[in-house]
Formats: sequence, C-alpha cells, structure tokens
Amino acid sequence: MSPMLKWALIVFVVGMGFTFWDYTMASKKKEGITKGDKERIWGIFWFSFVAAAAVAGLIWLAED
Repeated sequence: MSPMLKWALIVFVVGMGFTFWDYTMASKKKEGITKGDKERIWGIFWFSFVAAAAVAGLIWLAED
C-alpha cells in the first residue's frame, strides 16, 4: 500500500471514530438525536473526507 493511501485512510478512520463517538453521545441524551446533532455529525463526516483528501493531495504533491 502506498504511503499516500495509508495516511489518507488513517486520517479518515480517525474522523469516522469521532463521528461514531459523537453519534453515540448524541443518542444517549434524554431527547435523543436532534437536528443540530445530525448536522454536526454530517459536518464531522465531511471534514474527515476533505481532510483525508488534503493529506493524500499533499503527499502526492510532495513525492519526487
């Protein structure tokens, strides 16, 4: 596996871990998952995706 894909996958998996953790904490609340919680969870998901793409792009640009 290339280092670019490895690091992009690591960043994405960490982001998905935060997404899962946030979903779990939101579902344990008394009122359950609210619209604001859903928006925050989707935001974390997309941030993870963009961050992984940025890491892959930076490594791709830095390779000789």
